[in-house]
Parts: sequence; structure tokens; C-alpha cells
Amino acid sequence: MTKKEISKKILNYIGSTKNVNNINYCMTRLRIDLNDNDLVELDKITDLDGILGAQFQNGQLQIIIGPSVSQYYNEIMEEVGETSFTDDSDSEKKGFFSRLLGILSGIFVPIIPAIAGAGMIKGIIAIIDTLNLVSTESDTFELISMMADCVFYFLPFLLAFSAAKMFKTSQVLAIVLAAALMHPTILQTAELSEVTSMEFFGLPIPVISYASSVVPIVLSVWVLKYVYNFVDNHMPEVMKVIFTPTVVLLIMIPFELIVTGPLGNYFGVALSRIVVSLFGYSGLLAGAILGGTRPIFVMTGMHQAFTPIFFQNFAEQGYDVLLPTFLLSTFAQATATFVMIFKANSKKDKSIAASASFSAILGISEPALYGVLVKYKRALIAACIGGAVGSAYVSMMQFHLLSFATSSIVSLPVYAASPDFIHFIIASIITVVATFILTLFLEKKRVTTDETEEIYTPLRGEMKELVDVPDSTFSSGAMGEGFAIIPEEGVVYAPFDGEVVTIALAKHALGLKSINGTEVLIHIGLETMKLNGEHFNILVDENQEFEKGQKLMTFDYDVLKEEFNMITPVIVMNKTVRINNKVKNTETNQVLATV
Repeated sequence: MTKKEISKKILNYIGSTKNVNNINYCMTRLRIDLNDNDLVELDKITDLDGILGAQFQNGQLQIIIGPSVSQYYNEIMEEVGETSFTDDSDSEKKGFFSRLLGILSGIFVPIIPAIAGAGMIKGIIAIIDTLNLVSTESDTFELISMMADCVFYFLPFLLAFSAAKMFKTSQVLAIVLAAALMHPTILQTAELSEVTSMEFFGLPIPVISYASSVVPIVLSVWVLKYVYNFVDNHMPEVMKVIFTPTVVLLIMIPFELIVTGPLGNYFGVALSRIVVSLFGYSGLLAGAILGGTRPIFVMTGMHQAFTPIFFQNFAEQGYDVLLPTFLLSTFAQATATFVMIFKANSKKDKSIAASASFSAILGISEPALYGVLVKYKRALIAACIGGAVGSAYVSMMQFHLLSFATSSIVSLPVYAASPDFIHFIIASIITVVATFILTLFLEKKRVTTDETEEIYTPLRGEMKELVDVPDSTFSSGAMGEGFAIIPEEGVVYAPFDGEVVTIALAKHALGLKSINGTEVLIHIGLETMKLNGEHFNILVDENQEFEKGQKLMTFDYDVLKEEFNMITPVIVMNKTVRINNKVKNTETNQVLATV
């Protein structure tokens, strides 16, 4: 299917455009706010070609696609148009933290490319300075430095534009508020150490340098939304064009300089100092926690909460200690995914691992996380531990990053500008080696064939053809090929090495998956779901791994056979089946089948 066709199906599976409140995207995923989450068909979305996964995080639908996400977004927007979205916000149903994460994501994601580009230029400056390619006294060097500094210095302007779009208020007036914070009158006065405040009609205005600040402008634009709406709603129609912005600016600029600007600045400074003090108290512990849990942050969307802290650290401290742990975590995820090229259970998974590991090393870790590591959970554990170990070292050595950089290997020139770069190199080696070894050790050896696999029947008893099952759902083969067993005892054995995928609520059925990808459904008897779990005893949990021949379930066979037809369908849902009655497992007397 083409991207246009897939995009149309996505719209269909989320309940059509009438169910959409807003659509946005980040570097790897579509982010969709819906009016009714119950209308979404997650399984159907996940099964679409090119879709790595779909999930709800903090009340928002996230469809994980990878680097090509913008193409799908454009196709969807072309299909429905921005004006097609409803305006019935469902935010009241979401918690405060959920709304906060959504706001942070909406504000910072659009400006990340500009910030990342400026960070890379700072890395280039470091290389130029180290190799003496250009004199640091030359105009050329000054201009290159200006290219890197302008984005960070005038960050309030970028945030004003993005925040106004997020809060759905006037972008022009938001930029004017940023200009007020960055006006030479304020900045030059702030440089005078003997001047701590100014006055506006007797009201004190704290003198603060807002260059590179984050929270003050975001807080001010949020207030702007309500002030603008109030003034505009009460202004006569013929006067709105001129007098609405006039009144809004007369209210907002003083309020910004007296209240929201200083308040936002104090909050940002306090937040930055708390983070720095935590790393100062125990860099080893703080680094290990952040580096080890970042994959979880990404899966929950909580990583967006750290973005303002990065920029506030650079503005307040002149450096940051969080970003190095995030890059090391990315290295760990890329390494664990790379190992799965050799240990994955099918050619398809190997191909996904190969492309995802390459994307991860370039800083786009979602394909690796959702396409590989979520599936191979031991590899995910290895990535978490590897990231924790490397991050613990780099934080213990008090490595400081001097400029913003994305979590990508191409950002290494930015890291090289730090005087203790050798410690980051050591931490990277520790991370990669530890993750590589742990993944090899924790992940079982995977059989690489995609064609056949030998499995044993999960119950002792008499073999039957699937057509002998008196239930057309099974006998018709609609659910897949397979066979049936009339059991002689109430024990279900593992037919292969694998993991438990699903356990029916009534405990009468198990969904299993082998390490080679064979998917099997075991349905004990017919109509036994009516018992609601009575007389069934499940010995495993969902997502638990097991070994061939292990007991998975017991049931009261003598009681059940009195009331129910105990013929048990065994459906192999994704492969063909060939039965070999002559070969048996001597321990469990199970018949061998080839799929």
C-alpha cells in the first residue's frame, strides 16, 4: 500500500475526521488528540504496513512510524484539511500531568531542528578552534559563532511562536512579548550590577536578562491567550483591528515584566539548580537512574518534561548534565537492537533490527524501541542496564555538555568541545560493551529459519483432524490451520520454547508464541468459557517465557468432561501444519508436529 492509502486507513481506524481534535507529529510518531478514544481500533492500525506500533499515552493516541512520519502527516492533512478538526477538547478528561506533557511536546518539538542545527554549528566551531583552521580573531570566526549563538540567545522568540500556536492565540503578539523581554532597555540594564529594578507607575520591575530563557515567555504566552480572548470578546467589531492589540499589549507587557517574566525566571532557575544539586550530591546514582530509565520515559512520553530543563541549565549554569545520559541510553538501545540482527527469530525481524539500529545511532530510537526491544524484552533490559552503567560513569566524572545537542552520534563534535571529552568516550565504550555482552547473555539463541519448526502437541490424548471439531469457527479453518486433541488428562504442556502472549479472561484458552514466531492458540474444550475460570488453574503469566514441555495450565478434566465436549482445538495461526504421529516426546507422550 502507498502512504496515501495507509493514511486513509488510519483515519478510518481512528473514527474518521469527526473524532479528531488535533493532529501533530514529532520525529518518529503521529500524535493525535481525539474526542472519543474508544472508537480507535489499535490492532488494525498496528497491522498496517509501515506502522511500528500504536498506543495511548497520557490520553493521546501515538502512532509510531519512524523517520518518514512527516510524509504520513502530510498525506493525512491533505486528506482532511486543518479546518476539518473539531474544537471539542477532551482535556478535561485528562490529568494535569498528561496535559502538561502534551503542551511541552507541542511547544518544543517544532523548534528542535533549529536548536539541533545551531548545536551542530557549535561542534564545528570546536573543531575549527582545535585544529586552528580559522583565526578566532577573524570576522569569519565571529560570524560562524553568531550563527550558532543566535538560536540560543533569541530562544524566547522561537518559543513565543511555537507556544502561541500551541495555545491557539495571536502569534504576532506573542513574538512582541518576546521582543519586550529581549529589548535592549531590559538587557543592557540587566548588565549593570548596581541596578536591580526599574519602575512602572511606581510598580517595581525586577531587572533580569531573559536571553536563552524558557519558562518566562511560555508562561507569558499562556496568559496572553486569556487576556487576548477577553479583550477581543468585549471590543466592538469596528474597533478590533486597531484597539484589541493596543489594549492587549498595554496590559500584557507590564504584566509580563512585573509578574510572569520574573516568576518564570525564578521557577526555571530553581529547577535547574535542583537538578544540578542532585547530580552534585550523587552523580553516579542520578546518572544511573536517568540513563537506565530513559527508554521508559520515551514510551510514556515523559521525556518531553526534560526539554525545558536542558535549556534552563544552559541559560543558568552554562552547561547541562542530563543530555549526556540520554545519548548514552541511545547508544545502548542501538547496540541491543544491533545484536538482535543475529538473534532475531525471522528474516523480517532481522531486517527491522538492522534498519532500526542504524536509525537509533542517528538519534531516532523509537523504531528500535517499538520495533525490536519491546518485542524482545530481555534485549530491552540489557539496553536499560547498559545505559545505566555508562551514564553512572559519565555523571560520576562530572562531565558537562557546553551546548545543546541531539541524542545522535553526529552530535559528537559538540561533545568534543567539552574539556573532559575523554570521559564521555570511556562512558560510551562502557555502554556499548556492557549492552552487547548483556544482550548476548540474556537473549536466548534464536533459530533463524522462517520456513519450518517442530513443535509438540500441548496435551496428551487422541489426535483428531480439525474438521472433526463440532464448531465451525475452528473446523472451517477460518482461524488458521491446526489439529484437535481429545485429552486424557487435565494438563497443558508447552509445545515449544517461547512466551505466553495472551491468557483468556475465562482461563480456558492460551495464546503462545515460539521463539521462531509460530503463533498457537490452545482452546480447552468447547463452550468452556461459560465457567468464567472455574476448574482452570493457570501456571504462567502473560509475557512469561517458558521451555518446551513445561506445564502451563491444569484443569479439572474429570469434572469438565461430564458437562462439556472436551475436544481441544490447537490452532497454528500463521503457518501450515504437518502431523507426524510416529514421533513422541518420551517425557510427556506428546506427538510431534511440523509447522
